Amino acid sequence: MARIYTLGPARSCHHHATLKYLEFQGIEPQDIILVDDLVAAAAEAADRGDSYVLQCSAHLNVHLVTEKFRDRLQVVDTFILPTQSIAVVKRKDVKEPRSLGLPEPTMGYIDKNAWNELIFETTKPVVEKKLLEGVYDAGVAYSRSALEHPEKLEIMQEIGEVVTTWLLYGPRPRYSDTIIASPYPELHDVLP
Repeated sequence: MARIYTLGPARSCHHHATLKYLEFQGIEPQDIILVDDLVAAAAEAADRGDSYVLQCSAHLNVHLVTEKFRDRLQVVDTFILPTQSIAVVKRKDVKEPRSLGLPEPTMGYIDKNAWNELIFETTKPVVEKKLLEGVYDAGVAYSRSALEHPEKLEIMQEIGEVVTTWLLYGPRPRYSDTIIASPYPELHDVLP
């Protein structure tokens, strides 16, 4: 079984995408390593020489993983899969939220000028945990955060699922001078 590193904790979008990808490939999920630093995980995977890294293309450090380990860990596959449903979630005990916790890659979903303070976290599950601890007033988290904690949290703004791409890095290059892509017939309908 292949060892796959991805951004944790459990139930993160990266973890979810890894499970979906392995299911699609018909592989039993046995050796998924959940980390909070994908660059450090890529270094470890590259050093091991037998491991993979799964990363969302919207993640901040895609360029670092792609560039820094290019000789020992290359993109070997990509796929399209939506994130889990995302929302701006606030604590119910806060009337006018002013501080917002969020993973930096989610900045495009919010108006940063609407907040007095932005606190960056690694993943949405961390945002949920700190919201419940009262660290900040609101956060970009999963919609389920409010559904699972209705006594403490509520949705301010539903963002929903976001269709994105995912990159799988592996120890043996797959590309060899020929494009690797899936046919997309609909493109012919829009191009002359």
